[in-house]
Amino acid sequence: MANKLLTINLRKYLSQQPRTKRNSRAIRYVRDRVAHYTKVKTDDVVISAELNSVIFKHYAKSMVPLKMNVSIENGRATATPFVVQKKQEAPKAQEKKAEAKKEERPAADAKKAAKAEKPKAAPAPKVEAKK
Repeated sequence: MANKLLTINLRKYLSQQPRTKRNSRAIRYVRDRVAHYTKVKTDDVVISAELNSVIFKHYAKSMVPLKMNVSIENGRATATPFVVQKKQEAPKAQEKKAEAKKEERPAADAKKAAKAEKPKAAPAPKVEAKK
């Protein structure tokens, strides 16, 4: 099983296509490019439902470069959208952040208490104008 990260520039191809046909032609172009880069037949390329919906919603309209993961198994290439995974922070770093927040909190609580102690000025009585 081989995995590849592919970036396909849709703008070069889709800018020449009519707007009403861009969605279907974008899918066809992605399928052709994946087949070319993975050296499989066009019929053996599977575009996942997630990638299909992403292309229909965003990429056929904006035509920005499309990043996708491609996995190759038994002569079939499956394309899925590329998702950046966030790294989990070490537990010690999370504890330090929590301690820093606790230290900042008493200062904020003192400000709130000082505001609460000050009496608010009574509103001035309303005077009606004579007609």
